[in-house]
Amino acid sequence: MKKKSISDEKLNRIIKFMVIALLGLAILLMAIQFTDLWTWIVQAIRAVIVPVALAYLISLLMFPLIRYLEQKGIGPRGFSLALVFILSLGLVFAFFYFITPIIIQEITNFFNNDFQTIIDYLTVDLRDDFIFGVEIYDRIYAYLNETNLIQNTLDEFIPSMIANLGNSLIPLVTAFAILPIMLIYYLLDYEMIGERIRSIIPKKHEKSVADLGSRLNQTVGAYLRGQLLLMLAIGTVATIVYKLIGLKYFFVFGVLVGVTNIIPYFGTILAAVPPIIYTFIASSGPGPLIVLVVNVILQFIEGNIFQPIIMAHQLSIHPLVIISSILFFGSLFGALGVIFASPIAASIRVFYNFYKERKQELNDDRLNVKKEVSHEKT
Repeated sequence: MKKKSISDEKLNRIIKFMVIALLGLAILLMAIQFTDLWTWIVQAIRAVIVPVALAYLISLLMFPLIRYLEQKGIGPRGFSLALVFILSLGLVFAFFYFITPIIIQEITNFFNNDFQTIIDYLTVDLRDDFIFGVEIYDRIYAYLNETNLIQNTLDEFIPSMIANLGNSLIPLVTAFAILPIMLIYYLLDYEMIGERIRSIIPKKHEKSVADLGSRLNQTVGAYLRGQLLLMLAIGTVATIVYKLIGLKYFFVFGVLVGVTNIIPYFGTILAAVPPIIYTFIASSGPGPLIVLVVNVILQFIEGNIFQPIIMAHQLSIHPLVIISSILFFGSLFGALGVIFASPIAASIRVFYNFYKERKQELNDDRLNVKKEVSHEKT
């Protein structure tokens, strides 16, 4: 009897795979025909996700303090929530009351005293200091004038920037306007919302989902609280060091170091560029090399002292994963995606570790069952 080259089971699998692939291609082709509809749906989902995600992340910062107050007998929930909100608003008000005037004063002094110097350098003195020589500078300058490249680029860039700003500004303003209301309701019914979400989950998965949710809250909350402390610490140190080396506008540059630290890896580079360029052009205070060395030292302090102490609960995530997350979520959600790329990456890491643990537990259970069966047979 002739042996079949392909079994019926294997043939059925091939047919199923081909059907699924064809259905997938058909759905993809149909989706391409309705790109405007999908764009509208994505924008609508984004409009909902942004305030909800912000409320969730801020609640991870505020709820531990609310729970601490309740454990100390300060309640009910509405009263402890009001205290935390008043404290938070007080901190925001104190920042704007004490810090903002100093920043505005330094920015005003910059435009009054140094802005024209920088403009003169870019239009006149840059030719003499050009790194490739005066002849190359003249050729580049002539090319730019002949092609009108700069003007054309500005004519295209500025309207596009204004349009994109207008499209993103309204959703952001709306999100921040409804954020306090969403946050209040979310914190008031924090446990109830968690129970409602768990009630949707089938009973056999309820315990696992509750465990996963607890891990997410602990990991992301610890990361956010640590990141805020890290921003404050490195910003304060940078301001003091800039003051000691005699850097003008040290307060603005120091605050810039703290604020941009929210963006891993790129933030340090972004914060170092303005003071280096300023000291190079203005030729006042410390030289650009000193500022560069100071920023390298600040990066060393941040990476080897502050991070191990403050971010002790932070997950160990490879830099390539963080950078990829910044690029991916930044393209999806803009500036907010860049800022919150790290906690999202941390959440994905929690999901991955949870999945690995559960898979290992299932494999161990199956192995134990097999051992019991074989033991009974013997």
